[in-house]
Parts: sequence; C-alpha cells; structure tokens
Amino acid sequence: MMSAPSTASLTRPSPAWLAGLRAEARSLFDTMRWPTPELEDWRRTDLGRFDLPSFPEGREVGEVDRTEEAGGELRPRSEEPRGLAGRIRFKSGSCAELSLAERLYSAGARLEPIGMGSASGLLGEALASARDKIALWHFVRLEYGAYLYLPAGLSVEDPIVVDFEEGGDGRHAEPHVAIVLSEGASATVVVRIRETAEARILGNSRVDIRLGQGSALRLFDSRSLGAQSLHFHRARARLAEGSSLERLEAQLGSRLAHTRIECLLEGRGSEATLEGLYFCGRDQHADLGTELRHVSPGATSRAAYKGAVAGGGRAVFQGLIEVAEGASGTDAFLSNRNLLLGGAARADSIPTLRIGNNDVRCSHGSATGRLDEEELFYLQSRGFSRDEARELLILGFFEDLLARAPDDFREESLAHLRRLLADAA
Repeated sequence: MMSAPSTASLTRPSPAWLAGLRAEARSLFDTMRWPTPELEDWRRTDLGRFDLPSFPEGREVGEVDRTEEAGGELRPRSEEPRGLAGRIRFKSGSCAELSLAERLYSAGARLEPIGMGSASGLLGEALASARDKIALWHFVRLEYGAYLYLPAGLSVEDPIVVDFEEGGDGRHAEPHVAIVLSEGASATVVVRIRETAEARILGNSRVDIRLGQGSALRLFDSRSLGAQSLHFHRARARLAEGSSLERLEAQLGSRLAHTRIECLLEGRGSEATLEGLYFCGRDQHADLGTELRHVSPGATSRAAYKGAVAGGGRAVFQGLIEVAEGASGTDAFLSNRNLLLGGAARADSIPTLRIGNNDVRCSHGSATGRLDEEELFYLQSRGFSRDEARELLILGFFEDLLARAPDDFREESLAHLRRLLADAA
C-alpha cells in the first residue's frame, strides 16, 4: 500500500497562488484511492508490482528559483543560445539557465519559471482536468517548471528548449510545462527530461497546451530515465479553430512508464498529429495512451505510435478517437506498430472508437511482429555482424518518426536507443 505525501511538503514558502493550487490538489487527493486494475485506464498496469513507497517523501516543496529580476519581472538573459530561440534549464528542480532572444522578448514573448505566476490560470484549468490520484499527486508536489507564451502573429523558427535534469537516488520529480500560443503564432518546442546520473527517480511530469486560432505548435517531448526509475506523464492540449499541433514523444527507459495525452479539437478545422516511439527493456513496462476528442466539425487527427520490446518487457498502447454528436466531417486515424525482440516480449494494442456522428471518416490499424530473418541475413551477407544488422533494422523502424525532429533531438534519441539495445542484447 502506498503512503501519502507528507503535509510537510506544503509548508515551505512559495508564491501564494502556487501554495493555494497545491492545497486544492491536496484536498482532492485525500479523497481518492490509488489506481488499481479495476479502473479501465489502469487495467493493464498494476501499481502493486512496483515499489512506490521506497521513494521517500522527505524532500520539501520550496520556492521557485527567481534567477534574474527587473522591476518585479523575471528578465531572461538576452543572449541567444546557438541555433536556439530560447532555453530554460532546471537542475534537480532549480532554474539553472534562462535565455531568450531579445527580438522575441521585445515582441512580447515570455519564457519563465511557472512560479512567476503567468501560468496560474492554465494550471488551475489543468488541475480541474486531473482524473485520478496519480494525476493529482503531480499538483500536490508541484514546485517547478516552465511557462512559454507567444503573442498573436509571432512566428519562431528556431527551437525553444526546456531541459529538466533530474538527479538524486530516490528523488521525486514533478516538472511541469505550460505553453500558450496566441492567434497566428507558431513555434517549435523541445522538452527533455533526463537523469544526470543513473539513479532511481519517481517522475510525475505534465505538459499543458493552449493553442489560439490559426496557431501552430511542433512539440518534441522526450523522457530518458534509468532502468529502475518510474515515470508518470500527463499532457493536455486544447486546439482552437484552424490551429495545429504536431507532437512526437519518445519514452526511452524507466522500469515503469504510464503516459497519457488528451487532445481536445475544439475549433473547426483544427489538426492534431500525435506520434510516439518507445522502448521496453527486460522487466520494463510501458503503458502509453492517446485520447483524440473531436468536439467541432471538420477537424483532422492522426496518431501513430511505434515500439520495440525486448525479451521480458511489456508494452501497452491504448488509443481513443472520440467524436461528439456535432463534429461532422471528422477525419481521424489511429495506428500502432510493435517489434518483439526476444522471448516473453509482449505488446498489446487497444484501439477504441466512440463515434457520435455518421458523417465521419475514422479508422485504426495495428501490427506486431519480429525482425525479418531474411533482412538480417541480407545485411550479414554485406559484411555486418548480426548485432549490427539488428541495430540497423530497429533504428530504421523508428526513422520515419525521427526524420522531422530537430537534429539534436533526433541524434540524442538515436544514441539513447543504441545504448538501450546494447543493454538488452
């Protein structure tokens, strides 16, 4: 049985709005039970198998770092990181770096720690959408994260990077990212959560997105934790008329990963593309899910997830397409493909369609298989060892998803996949 977070975690000074948010979350948290397989969303992930109480609650929630201030407003350093429009980096929960191109700051863009308060409304809405005790736990302990705001019409070509470097054995980590793009704005954002050293971390991260009319966001979200870490992740996006979201998540590592993204296509003609790649090593369990909820007419959505599962690992993909009664003209597709890399590897695909309108085009597909022995033989006949041929085929399996990612994201993901493959060989 899991122990509840201690009340001491709410006692240190913090912004009043954030302390109030945590207190509200705590009042709801105390009324709920821990998820069990009796709940549909947790039917294939039994938390009783994992030692959550071994992650101590000793770390208290503290003040968000205010690195540089000017007239009561956090002013980022104006130098532009090479090849980036901006960057904010947290190390073990403290803001260690913050920079934003001067041209963007002068145009009204903001990149800052969430404790500054600009994201308070969006976080309050996010709290109201939390559906289980794990999701509420994030808000009970929330103390750090990043807020990005772009004003109307501002287009940012170079990526904006949000880095969370988590360290310390047994540490809790609850990073939060809030993104608001106003009408006609566009951006590419990279969010990375990774361990600074091999450790056991209990991660419970969240991303909240609000896209204004005609805005466009490309989001690349990676989580690379150690083989003994546990990670829960929630994301929620609201799309206005004509807006678009392209999101690629890379779930690489962790003994347990349970992730969900809910995408609300609220505006006519909005578009969402959710893609994901994941790897499960021996004795690891990944349960990933997408929820595409079509509210308005004429919206389009695509979800495509690919995973590789080593012997003794298990992957679960749960995809939902939901079409409201008034959402005529919906066009939605859902797919999941898996590679099984050894004995006792298991991958489950659970697509669900809930259709409330006849004027729609909705479909899904899934496939699970093993590496092709003929392809392995062909590569070996060209001078590759079997291990080299195996690696080439597995990395090629993910290539189409990574091809559109920023160079650093793609290369880092491929390097991490190579390490995981070597460990699983």
